[in-house]
Amino acid sequence: MLSGRKVSVPYPSAEVLVTADEGLFLVREPATAAEYTSTGEPAATIVLDGTPAERVAGQEAVTDARRILMAAVAAQASGVLAGALELTTAYIKQRKQFGRALAEFQAVTMQIADVYIAARALDVAMWSAVWRLGEGLPADEDLALAAYHVSEASRALYTCQHLHGGLGLDVTYPLHRYFAQARHLSQLLGGADAQLDLIGALV
Repeated sequence: MLSGRKVSVPYPSAEVLVTADEGLFLVREPATAAEYTSTGEPAATIVLDGTPAERVAGQEAVTDARRILMAAVAAQASGVLAGALELTTAYIKQRKQFGRALAEFQAVTMQIADVYIAARALDVAMWSAVWRLGEGLPADEDLALAAYHVSEASRALYTCQHLHGGLGLDVTYPLHRYFAQARHLSQLLGGADAQLDLIGALV
């Protein structure tokens, strides 16, 4: 029997794997409250109140699942930021103001450089964490650092929006989807402050 809540469970179904203090459990036909993520994708809050559950693995599986989730989210965020950077770079090269491409203005080049640095930092942190996981090495510090840079990627998307001007806020323009996805991924890992607290505890 399990009691508690799991929030923002993506694409809930009739059978859901949930983590608990005692391990990993399979819950069938859980009570759910519908919600949506910032990307518009379906999610749910799973409500457990003495709910029957089948234990499928021990506590070590919960730790492994958490590590894999953090690595997967960081990898997805890396791709999201890379796509937004490519889109924004192409835009500032062709968009003109005062007879010059935006990319020719020093302030613009400095801002897009900041986005590039955020993308590279996330890449390095993510690949370091994934490599250590693959080699069976301790990876918690690397994963926490990668998760922190996921939050920095979300901030970089604000810069991309700014460089697009009003077009960046248009829900029919592709950048809106990159922005929403980056915010969702950052929130999924708890945000920058949570990761800094975790890094401090690990170090």
